[in-house]
Amino acid sequence: MAPADIASLADIVRVHGAATPEKTALEVGDRTVTFGELDTRSNQAAQAFRAAGVGFGDRVAYIEKNGTEFYEVTFGLSKLGAVSVAVNWRLAAPEMRQIIDDARAEVVVVGPDFFAAIESIEGDLERVHTIVAIGAHDRWPSLDDWIGGHPAEDPAVETTGDDIAFQLYTSGTTGLPKGVMLKNDNFFGAVTGIADQWRFTPDSVNLAMMPSFHIAGAGWGMIGLYFGCTNVVMRDIDPAAILK
Repeated sequence: MAPADIASLADIVRVHGAATPEKTALEVGDRTVTFGELDTRSNQAAQAFRAAGVGFGDRVAYIEKNGTEFYEVTFGLSKLGAVSVAVNWRLAAPEMRQIIDDARAEVVVVGPDFFAAIESIEGDLERVHTIVAIGAHDRWPSLDDWIGGHPAEDPAVETTGDDIAFQLYTSGTTGLPKGVMLKNDNFFGAVTGIADQWRFTPDSVNLAMMPSFHIAGAGWGMIGLYFGCTNVVMRDIDPAAILK
């Protein structure tokens, strides 16, 4: 079972980062990140977002396939009481714009495969004042540099069970996609309610392969981290790699 004092997404890395800082939290390709490193990095991310004007309840759009950056950004925002909105990267640029505007996102974090999509709509985004690139871009700051220049100090913003943990969008089968807001109590209530059936222990290895814009990706990865597992994160679905 996970520690009883985890009540928000931010608490996952706070608690495990303090208790088992040297344990591997994420394996992504050849890269490994410990719980201590993830806690530190998300502290820096929180400070970077706060310096950019992101505060409690604000939304930040995230457009990239699975990687360590999703967790750094999501935990960093949670430490501010802000919310990461992972956008379906399979969408066309105008569809991305609809979700970014509907979420009232202030910042967009985007990976290199999707630079062109955001470049085509950046002038039309209603509230976005900052775009941060995962990788090198000729105008937007690099996420590594943008985060790395800030102190690794937890802003220690208190959140409650009624505060939002995730905002994920539906597929929009009967209209435009709708933002589903999942509170901390919703998420952790579901996790603890079925913990015995999942049989997770801190020694488990969790495979997180579904895309982060879906609860099966974002939620499942967070569940593994909640239980203190090592999480193998796959950027893309690769059947041979999954079996390996």
